[in-house]
Amino acid sequence: MAIIKAILACDEQWGIGKDGDLPWPRNPADLKWFKESTLNDTVVMGKATWDSLPIKPLPQRRNMVVTSGAWESLDGDVACLNFEDTLGALTELKKFSGANDVWIIGGAQLITGLIHIIDEFHLSRISGSYDCDTFLPSSLIQESYTLTSSQMQGGIYVDVWSKID
Repeated sequence: MAIIKAILACDEQWGIGKDGDLPWPRNPADLKWFKESTLNDTVVMGKATWDSLPIKPLPQRRNMVVTSGAWESLDGDVACLNFEDTLGALTELKKFSGANDVWIIGGAQLITGLIHIIDEFHLSRISGSYDCDTFLPSSLIQESYTLTSSQMQGGIYVDVWSKID
């Protein structure tokens, strides 16, 4: 059965972005952890997250881009879907054994819309507060998930929140 996970970096205030980009300086340890975690799996992102990527599509991953507007299909490992089709596809994927994991990589609106089907949150915690304008839905996460792990992984602290059954 595929597990739906969210993977993001956030500051101490649960902030994840500012002006459409990451608000903190480039963090090689975080980028390495993200890449190692998501390789050979499916990554799902909103259009703004797609637009912010320096390399498109993310290599060695199946990329799904969720958009509300018309957008032409791209070649390669990219699928463009509306929210309803994404929700349906992910719900069906959760039923299949042997399916690769799916990683929701942002943004906040997509996380909020899919929160009821996300099994785990993997959050690299960036020290400090970065005057973000985009935040994770911290109260929803804290109400529906429990912190099951908090440890140093490759130079960064990673919190894992698992859905409360």
